[in-house]
Amino acid sequence: MTKEFLSRRGIPFEPMDVENDPRAREALAALGYRAVPVVQAGDRSMVGWNPTRLAALLGVTSFRETAAPAEDLIRSLEVVLDAALRAVRQVPDDRLTMRSPDRDRPLRQLAHHIFNIVEVGVDADILGRYHVAALVGDVPAQTTAERIARYGEMVLAKLTSWYREIDQAAFDRPIYTDDGPRPLALVFERTRGHAAQHLRQVYEFLRWCDIEPDRPLTREDLKGIDLPDALW
Repeated sequence: MTKEFLSRRGIPFEPMDVENDPRAREALAALGYRAVPVVQAGDRSMVGWNPTRLAALLGVTSFRETAAPAEDLIRSLEVVLDAALRAVRQVPDDRLTMRSPDRDRPLRQLAHHIFNIVEVGVDADILGRYHVAALVGDVPAQTTAERIARYGEMVLAKLTSWYREIDQAAFDRPIYTDDGPRPLALVFERTRGHAAQHLRQVYEFLRWCDIEPDRPLTREDLKGIDLPDALW
């Protein structure tokens, strides 16, 4: 999504592959980061997907990050999670160790991550904070697609029951994140884009296995969510 942000605005950049290039990993470590994406502009840098902070780093003054109404945010997240459950259950257990050509993350971790980021978003309202460190890393290699799906069902139920009871004003409350406070609505705006992007990546994994995703979401299904064009 970071590359898409830069490309759409005609901002030149030099990509570095930290998975396969030792020099890129050394450069990442020298900046004090262990995660990606990292953007460096001159002597300043940042980590993570944060379009508002990225725009400030690059001097893009015309960018304004906004969030959809709360009902739209939650309903689209429910659609994404339901589709993710279908997709994860299609993954053969012996393919959960697959990795994409450009990132050293197994499919089991990617599948779990879709659900995990939503659960951490719900917990942000309860705890008043959203930190990347709260996200689970990899999951045990001996897990199964069905176990990951059962976790996903729990997260979907948690999201739905939480939203049913929440005061709508909660979406305006500030949540403390790794890069400062932002309204809960913006936390969920990023969360739904994050989850939808990873769902599309799971679809790609399935197709690499010669498995056609079950009722995959279309561009129209995800209308309103800011996503890169690369996987359409």
